[in-house]
Amino acid sequence: MAPGRMAPGRLAPGGVAYGVGVALIGAVVLAGLAEPLLTLTRFVPLDPNEGWNALFSRIAMRGGDLYPSPQTSLIINNYPPLSFYLVGLVGRWMGDNIFAGRVVALASMLLVAVNLFLWLRASGTGARAACLGAGVFAAFAVTYARSYAGINDPQWLAHAIMTTGLVVLWRGGASARAIVVGALLMLAGGWTKHLLIPLPIATTWWLMRRSRPAFFLWIGCCALLLAASTLLVWGLYGSAFFASLHSARQYSLHHGIKLFNKALLCFAPLIALSVLLPWAAPRSEPKEFALVYFGDAAIVAFGAAGGVGVDINAFFDLMIAASLCAALAVDAVWARPLPASLRHAQWGPALSLLLGVYLALYGATIAPAALAEVRDLDAFESRTLAATRLIARLGDGRAACETPELCYWANNEFRVDFFNYGQRLLVGKVPASACDTVFDGDSLSLVQLDALDGKDSIALPPACNAAIRRNYRTISAAPRPLGVIMAGHLR
Repeated sequence: MAPGRMAPGRLAPGGVAYGVGVALIGAVVLAGLAEPLLTLTRFVPLDPNEGWNALFSRIAMRGGDLYPSPQTSLIINNYPPLSFYLVGLVGRWMGDNIFAGRVVALASMLLVAVNLFLWLRASGTGARAACLGAGVFAAFAVTYARSYAGINDPQWLAHAIMTTGLVVLWRGGASARAIVVGALLMLAGGWTKHLLIPLPIATTWWLMRRSRPAFFLWIGCCALLLAASTLLVWGLYGSAFFASLHSARQYSLHHGIKLFNKALLCFAPLIALSVLLPWAAPRSEPKEFALVYFGDAAIVAFGAAGGVGVDINAFFDLMIAASLCAALAVDAVWARPLPASLRHAQWGPALSLLLGVYLALYGATIAPAALAEVRDLDAFESRTLAATRLIARLGDGRAACETPELCYWANNEFRVDFFNYGQRLLVGKVPASACDTVFDGDSLSLVQLDALDGKDSIALPPACNAAIRRNYRTISAAPRPLGVIMAGHLR
């Protein structure tokens, strides 16, 4: 029996501390899941990405132009195509792409937690530490990342596919079959969200260190599958796909540093355990893989966070990697023999308890805002439905919504992608004079703005806001994100 492991039927040392820590983490997860579950099928806009993804899923399922030219179109699709079809299929069954995307995202987030547990067990980690690692990830996913818990966005779906590929590789012992399936799954994750490169990078490093034949098979499979899928995408969507994927946007190093520092502060206990892992555990494949994953996830997150519109999702790979490192560190100090003077310290249970207390305190800080949103849910839905009916009645299919959910629920066509079109204006890819043509009061009958100051769009430049003020009059106003609905020259 390994040092520090208890015989079956005996109470492990520190079992109470570990149990309390896990119970606290479980309570945070359950409490954090309440709001996503309550909003799954409610007509409330949770994030502009929800309507944006739903509208493109509708285009995909209707066989429309999923990637119109960013040079000539007012809508720009800078996401890979896979999620639009997957969510669209579920949406056909459920009758609503937004509700379908929420269900898919929530199930995917939970699947990531399951995959972390499975990977930790496949790597030889004890069941206690594996449960802890999966639970810590899930707790951060519903606290730090609560704005992405159960929203129609492909981020968690992509991570679920990626981590499933990782589990297949490790449980299959990097066999030829496991490498082929793992490469297919990770590539599918990339065609769901294209910035998820840290896990494939770490996997490539691991296979290179493990076995030359496995490494070359992996590289060959990835190259072949990438080439085949790229040719397929080129044939389906043409060069507009690649131009759209690199759509212009502003970049702010200050914004990136601010988000990065906030993430590091939030993940402080996990970061500390990750930094201690090289000294806490002897050299091993799982430890080296997790540390490489942690390092490249941090680098990618820092680089991506500066992009305007990039949110906390840039740090999800870092959150996953840090959870794995923390679990490996706890397992290491739990299993290894300690000096006689420290043998009663019970570091494994103590660390579990500390993580539970930290997450409980962190969860308590965001609980008031979450409770307020839940209490306001009925009123929020009522306001949303009223705005949707107004857009459907007066918009005549020619409305543009900065909160895209409203136009989606009003069965309006996708007319203007406020964020991406606004970014092209702001970086000079489109002249400011185009605003006078787009917002002339005739081509768009209604304009809904997620107005920060009750008047102007938060995504469009001043020239467009000026054109809107000249050619549209306010007919409805509500708190964000329903914002201001303005009518043009109604026919």
